[in-house]
Amino acid sequence: MADELIIETKGKWQPFEVMTCQAFEVGKTYKINVQGDCLFAISKDVPVSGFGTNEITYIKDGENKLWILTK
Repeated sequence: MADELIIETKGKWQPFEVMTCQAFEVGKTYKINVQGDCLFAISKDVPVSGFGTNEITYIKDGENKLWILTK
């Protein structure tokens, strides 16, 4: 994603695709860079924990979603 977005989930896990209004293609690789304090998770259902990183490489599959949480 080349465009800069401001994403605020206010402490709740949200699907990354919903928050960015962009549908990812199954099997395609996405490199996502973030600035700020957030967590990511990859799971089918709403996650209970995640990991912090400034850069994530995500390959969309047909079962799981990329989730994001901001404070």
